[in-house]
Amino acid sequence: MERGCTPTLCASTIPRFYVKLHEMKCVVDTNIINWLVKGFLTLEGLPSDAEFIATHVQIDELNKTPDSELRDKLLQKFAIIINLVVPTESIVIGVSRLDRGKLSDGVLYSALKADLDALEEKPNNKQDALIAEGAIVNGYTLITADRHLAEVAKKQDCKVIYIQKQL
Repeated sequence: MERGCTPTLCASTIPRFYVKLHEMKCVVDTNIINWLVKGFLTLEGLPSDAEFIATHVQIDELNKTPDSELRDKLLQKFAIIINLVVPTESIVIGVSRLDRGKLSDGVLYSALKADLDALEEKPNNKQDALIAEGAIVNGYTLITADRHLAEVAKKQDCKVIYIQKQL
């Protein structure tokens, strides 16, 4: 992202293209941004040669943080580490921004969502399924601290880096 640009303001510029080549492309789950800000994880705990990717879903989740000071820190960290914001691979009513997602047959998204719900019904399973779907469809590695999301994504042959709290 450009310097001085917040994710909220820059999300309208997706898709963004970068010339810089990275050995690994990684979709960063929202919880990773949270852990970086809260000190449970450091940047050294992430791949050093990776391009970090997100969708509007992560931006929207961060923007829902009730504590305005924490929200600002989360969005600043997002702006620092995320190299590319891409559209979601499916559109889900009530979650997706219509101008930030692609139409799909919904098969992969539905399978991911069903598997997540079978493990634990959480309000953010729709968002997690969209995030994982983007990694799977594009051949990216998913970086998450959510054990269930890691398990479900691996079941769909997604490369996953499961991060645990660094003490």
